[in-house]
Amino acid sequence: MHATPEAILALCGTTFIGVLVVLMINETRCIISGSDPMTDGIHDLSHRFPRTMYALAVVVGLVLGHLFWI
Repeated sequence: MHATPEAILALCGTTFIGVLVVLMINETRCIISGSDPMTDGIHDLSHRFPRTMYALAVVVGLVLGHLFWI
């Protein structure tokens, strides 16, 4: 099996979308049950380390921009 850059990008995209779906399902379940969702932890983490989150967002944007520009 030969892993091409396109296959790796597709796998990363599929994994990212899968994580987003799981987070949305968790958010819906928590709204119904009245508990705190996992996304609150992500929100707190982004407020605790704003420069790190900004740098991560820039790196992800650069990588995706580079991959889609080609």
